Amino acid sequence: MKYIYDMSKLRYGDIILVRFPGDSLSDRVRESTNSEYSHAMLYVDDSSYIEASDRVVARNLARLLFDDMSDTCVLRVKDEFLKPYTIDAAIYYARDVVGNPYAAMDALRLEAGRIDNHTSETQICTRLVAKAYAKSGLYLVDNIEMCTPQQIQDSCFVEVKRDYLREASDFDKKFAASYDVTNDMVNATFRLFDLLKPFANGSLRTMRQLIDHVSCHHEDDEPIAKLMKDSGYLDILKIEEEKNKYNYDKEEFIRFYGDDAYVAACSALETNRRGKYRYKQDCNELIRLFIANGMTSHFLLSLIALNKQIIEQYELRERVCYEVMEVHRS
Repeated sequence: MKYIYDMSKLRYGDIILVRFPGDSLSDRVRESTNSEYSHAMLYVDDSSYIEASDRVVARNLARLLFDDMSDTCVLRVKDEFLKPYTIDAAIYYARDVVGNPYAAMDALRLEAGRIDNHTSETQICTRLVAKAYAKSGLYLVDNIEMCTPQQIQDSCFVEVKRDYLREASDFDKKFAASYDVTNDMVNATFRLFDLLKPFANGSLRTMRQLIDHVSCHHEDDEPIAKLMKDSGYLDILKIEEEKNKYNYDKEEFIRFYGDDAYVAACSALETNRRGKYRYKQDCNELIRLFIANGMTSHFLLSLIALNKQIIEQYELRERVCYEVMEVHRS
């Protein structure tokens, strides 16, 4: 039997702790840090979480299955400590540092009990979570740079939720095992920032930093735009459409989901609406920057075009969901 998170029970800003029994790294981290769990993640959107692994990346929680319900739990900030901006600020920080390198040496220092030193501008899983909330003024732990999963779990500011899993259906298992375009996106992002090392003394680690750099250093605009194209960063959408055809064709959708097609369409419709809204906001901000830069930035123009393509994908997915729902009604 496999278990999966019931997304309807999760709230944005929830901290998800996990462990992987039998995995040597997970077992070692738990033992060396005296923690029940070995990894921390921040839930930021419908089925989406952000974690620090090889780098800071966003992944799909619907692809994460558990053998035992005790292998994960949710930490939720208590209502009395929440301000109107707390969750939004934490999620904004997490998204803003996507692409940041993973601090492998800091992870090893933490395992060894050394918490007096750390590498700046890099992340480990617990630092990402603790700093995200610290940006809103809520310090979950005393040392946000070097803290263990157990210290976050024991924080007086959070409550532990252990009943948010449900039994995974055959569809859940099929989806979790299906092609995950996120891996291609992560790899393309890694390639892009590796290619960008000659710029700004190698200090460019996130898309926000890259946008700010190009806005201030117009001489780097064309070379960076070319590197972004060479990295494959702009080609991910084509790969996603080729690999996950069920998202873009009614018949493929029904064939993929089978008897769960109607329920899946209803769920996907809301997810696509939220995704489209978020990318429209991002696109509008990029357009504003493009105009402010004299409408001459090749880099920003490429990003705007990419965001418009993503929005068009979401709109096509929405149409497919409506078509599937109409078939069910008729």
